[in-house]
Amino acid sequence: MKRILISSMLMLSSFGFSQEFNIEKLEQSKSHIQAQIKSLNDSISVINKLISELKMKELQNKFNHSTLTSKVRKGANLKESPTPLGNIVADLEENEEVVIKDLKGDYLGVCAKTKCGYLSIMWVEKTEEINQFILAKEAEQKQLEELQAEQKLKEQKAEWAKIEKKYIQKYGKETYDKLKKGYYWIGMTEEMATISLGMPNDVNRTVGSWGVHEQWIYDNIYLYFENGKLSSYQN
Repeated sequence: MKRILISSMLMLSSFGFSQEFNIEKLEQSKSHIQAQIKSLNDSISVINKLISELKMKELQNKFNHSTLTSKVRKGANLKESPTPLGNIVADLEENEEVVIKDLKGDYLGVCAKTKCGYLSIMWVEKTEEINQFILAKEAEQKQLEELQAEQKLKEQKAEWAKIEKKYIQKYGKETYDKLKKGYYWIGMTEEMATISLGMPNDVNRTVGSWGVHEQWIYDNIYLYFENGKLSSYQN
């Protein structure tokens, strides 16, 4: 990053002392620098993500190769599922030792004697090691959710790219760009109006010997279609 800034300053200095101030070259240099900065920022994001993953794996390995135990408070009971309404598997005695295996929300997956189930965190005596285990599991869950959200976003983008490609092939890029910007005009189809303005709040439809008449109602716009083509509109 420092190298880019220094080279950029030198480049700008040379422009300042040149007799001809070439705006086009400056714009090109600006775009080039912005691309380099973006690339570096992307690289930093990737490195930070890898660091977080490695830290989490270290904690996971630590817990996977050790047996965490704790004692429970009076009134604790083992549940079949990690929810307040989960069926009770067993009532636990005060200070009974449990082996901690997992974390689901606010419930620890534990085993007590011959039975396993879920136990609310509030019923377990916490040690520093157990607190670390909880933090590691929460980080793992958060990362999983982020990965799932990222994957979902990628899928949505890929799906939208397919839809856009279809519309461009059907209407041409120039027309599709206008639709994306929210333009509407006489003669456009109902599909084009949907691309441009989205689905209407309401539709009034009349069918007669003349054909089909529809009034599409938006927040501040009324569109009138005759047999699928926009015949007039009212702002």
